Amino acid sequence: MEAFLNTLSGIFGAFGSGIIIPIILFILSKVMGVDTKKAFNSALLCGVGLTGFNLVINSYSGVIAPVVQSMVDNTGVHLSTIDTGWQSTSIIAYSTTVGILFIGVAIALQLILFFVGYTDVFMASDLWNNYSFMVWGSMLYALTKNMLLAMALMVCQLFYILLFSEMCALRWGTYYEYDGCCMTAPHHLESFPFAVLMDWILTKLGFNKIKINAADLQKKLGLLGEPMMIGLFVGLLIGLLGEWPFLFGANAMNAWGTALGVAINTAAIMAVFPKVAAIFASAFTSMSDAYKSKAAASAKNRRWFLSVNDACGYGETNTLVTGVLLIPIMLFLSFILPGNNVLPMADLCALPYMVEVFVCVSNGNIAKSIVMGAIWFGLGLILFSQLAPTFTEVAVGTGQFTVPEGALNVCSFGIVCHPLMIALFYAFYKGGIVAIAALVVVYAVLYVWFRKNKQKVYDYLENNAAAYKA
Repeated sequence: MEAFLNTLSGIFGAFGSGIIIPIILFILSKVMGVDTKKAFNSALLCGVGLTGFNLVINSYSGVIAPVVQSMVDNTGVHLSTIDTGWQSTSIIAYSTTVGILFIGVAIALQLILFFVGYTDVFMASDLWNNYSFMVWGSMLYALTKNMLLAMALMVCQLFYILLFSEMCALRWGTYYEYDGCCMTAPHHLESFPFAVLMDWILTKLGFNKIKINAADLQKKLGLLGEPMMIGLFVGLLIGLLGEWPFLFGANAMNAWGTALGVAINTAAIMAVFPKVAAIFASAFTSMSDAYKSKAAASAKNRRWFLSVNDACGYGETNTLVTGVLLIPIMLFLSFILPGNNVLPMADLCALPYMVEVFVCVSNGNIAKSIVMGAIWFGLGLILFSQLAPTFTEVAVGTGQFTVPEGALNVCSFGIVCHPLMIALFYAFYKGGIVAIAALVVVYAVLYVWFRKNKQKVYDYLENNAAAYKA
């Protein structure tokens, strides 16, 4: 068994999501009765789309990261925990013994729960993102040396995320126009209860009257309201803040060149990413058509949702605008929040991933989404600050990572600075049997309630979304 799990971990590490996910999509397409040629073409489009996402984001990260560092240097603020990005965190997760063991458990659970009808979400099609669970299990094991407890934590997190994913499935698929698909990334779905509650509160406060979304901005401002132009202006603001001390000195030309470069690159990601997302979306057309045919042929055929990578939603205009606007906001909050020692860096450009639940629940309301994101991620920064040394211990212990010069600890802002996942972790670490039992009871009540009221939940979310025209 250990040899098998080591091999499985090696496969994930060697090939990554850009190859693993297309293979899974090809197999699922064939199971759904899709012609081999169409199934292969879908898998290829999926791989091309995922690779395109990585190329665009990595390119943008290389441009914006030095400017963000300059903004930090200019303020003189020193925070001891550096954000090294989700990429390094995924490598760490797949390099721990706990992670290797859990991936086998995750695959088995996700398949069994779907095929026995316990859930209508086929989560196994996005196996890559299980690394988000594996990080938490690895940290708990580092603190307790209790493998059973660590496995129980990851399984508990998986069940909660699977439930939230099914609750959000129709809303996410409708908003991002991926019919029959959903998103199951743990580090995003954990915010779903908060998003629903905050959407209700912000609606009561009149936020539906604040028409800040890409469509309305474009109507009111014309060319200036287009996502590409918004990216240009926001990118220029970030660039100017990063290069401010040098704009009128001896190196003024280089400083202005850097600032304008950030502006153009931010405009480019606003323009290019939706086109890459369209390629990725087309990968699921054949299987979606096959699903509809099967559903029409049998009235008893249940409605189910295929989990797709969170990159599917990144390029949607309101999502991109919200994420980019949150970059300077989250950086500013990290400086002033009491008790925070985490400096968001590498994962700042991943903010459009991180706000997908907020954006789809609010139906593209940028004002709501920014408020939700600032509160939730700000709380995550404060809460995770206490766990940063443990994460660093796990990272260094894998032998795959070294702490950057000038930092005491490392983390991934996009993966671990999430309040609900932190709360579940502490329930297992500090809460004892009473807290763990309470989590099980809460989950059981939520699960039974949702199964009895599934359509009401979907109708509630859709009606709330319809109240705000994005």
